[in-house]
Amino acid sequence: MNNEISLSGSPGSSGIIIGKISLYRREDTAVSSEEIDDGEIDLQIEKFNRAREKAMLGLEELLGEQDDETVIELINTQIEMINDPDLRQRVEMEISKNNQPADSAIHTVFGEYLDVLKQNQDDVLLDRSVDITDIRDRLIQFVNHHFSKAQIEENTILVAGELSPREVIEFSDANIKGIIMGRGGKTSHAAIIARSMGIPTVVGLKKGADAIDDGKEVVLDGNTGKVIVNPMKSTRQKYEKLIEQQLKHQAEMEAFCGEPNETSDDYSFTLRANIEFAEELDSVKKCRAEGIGLLRTESIYLQREHFGDLRMQETFYKAILEGTKPHPVTIRLFDAGGDKFFKRSQKEQNPFLGWRGIRMLLDEEKLLKNQLKAILKTAGCFPGRLRVLVPMVSTLEEVLEVKRLMADVRNELKEEGIAVDEQLPFGVMVEVPSVALQAEVFAGHTDFLSIGTNDLTQYTLAVDRGNELISDLYDQRHPAVWQLIKHVSEAAKKKYIPLAVCGELASDPVSACCLMGMGISELSMSTSAIPAVKKMLRTHSLTEMKQLMKNTLKSETVDDVNRIFSKWE
Repeated sequence: MNNEISLSGSPGSSGIIIGKISLYRREDTAVSSEEIDDGEIDLQIEKFNRAREKAMLGLEELLGEQDDETVIELINTQIEMINDPDLRQRVEMEISKNNQPADSAIHTVFGEYLDVLKQNQDDVLLDRSVDITDIRDRLIQFVNHHFSKAQIEENTILVAGELSPREVIEFSDANIKGIIMGRGGKTSHAAIIARSMGIPTVVGLKKGADAIDDGKEVVLDGNTGKVIVNPMKSTRQKYEKLIEQQLKHQAEMEAFCGEPNETSDDYSFTLRANIEFAEELDSVKKCRAEGIGLLRTESIYLQREHFGDLRMQETFYKAILEGTKPHPVTIRLFDAGGDKFFKRSQKEQNPFLGWRGIRMLLDEEKLLKNQLKAILKTAGCFPGRLRVLVPMVSTLEEVLEVKRLMADVRNELKEEGIAVDEQLPFGVMVEVPSVALQAEVFAGHTDFLSIGTNDLTQYTLAVDRGNELISDLYDQRHPAVWQLIKHVSEAAKKKYIPLAVCGELASDPVSACCLMGMGISELSMSTSAIPAVKKMLRTHSLTEMKQLMKNTLKSETVDDVNRIFSKWE
């Protein structure tokens, strides 16, 4: 008799499903080990370029079968990678200078890219390595004319060590009901594609995955990351009820998303989305977000450091703007610490207090001007819809220097005859106490402010939010954080400039009501949080929210705030 086994991973794509398992094991790609003679160099370069053409044709054929914008954007990204001139040049050089056969040269060059990603020990970068590995293996397969297409049973739950986005797309043709991956995280392209396609997914199921065999029945809970193998009858019945409740809840939330953004006494508010990838645009549309309040841009550098160029930046920004018409998009400048930047070899003792955000960008002026150029050119194509946001500001001098550089780039583009948006709004992230305390000064030099409560809490409370030893001290509801937010709100009102909150605090429904009570009516959050926040804001009046705010500002401890919030709920 098979016993019930409960396993834990991480949520990758929400939803609960019950079904049978199909195992998928990717075949290892073998490469040649012997060097080639000089007379074979041209033939091997030709083999490589034919492989590129075939891989391109395969992706273009796959592209023609899609109608989902998320999938289309992802396939286009892979096509750009294969088309990258730097990649082509380096492989050809490996063949001609080091006498490597085509398959070995591809493996070597891609291996260098993958080593850079793995050395950073960053989950997002490690997730991206799956995409690059998939392109590498496809090229090698085309060079060697060796393919093996996995066959899986239709309407089953797919279990794999890891999956590339291309594999998810191809397996979706078999109507897979769910996905379980041993590796990977929520930010992996495979998980993003699964969310776009509405496929419940659990990722990072490292321990106990060997208990899952072909044909076994499992419960996959993409909401909690739980996987139950051989569920007992009572367990099955429990999850069947949860599936019914889930469908009902989804219908209710979709209905709320379609309602006007107004409080119960008819005061309007704005809810925008925080995103990083074009693959998230479908979710933005489903929750009816009014544009993007925070577009993170780290991935276009960290993921594509060796593949990227100005054109790819512009393509990415334009895809976001096209997918969010007619709403505005706020692009945050590249915000990564010294621990994540490729060319930085020195290890910082405390990168969160070190070389990150605008500090790093001002030192890497070419990098900053390159991004400003891409943003300004894009803004010229979408006048009035783009805003630029500067991260990790701590002094006014930093703001003035960025504005000077932006003016220089704008003038350079105009001299080249390129259209720019002369009125491109310029804003600053309020995430350092020095900026919050001098908010009125900063408001006098900017067009808008955006409070990042994640870092503001970290720096105000002197708590590293990634340190498990002191994680209980990190609480965005802390009275000191509320006092600083109130101070910034009053400064923005005095200077008549817009103020938004784009940190995690905005995604907490009761905290969102408190922010609204402070007069902050523009909130930005993950798309999954928007329905619940909208429901809470629509359920209460602005008068009630102002009273909530007053009570919160009288609090002395986090417990005081939590007691007030629990009564509100």
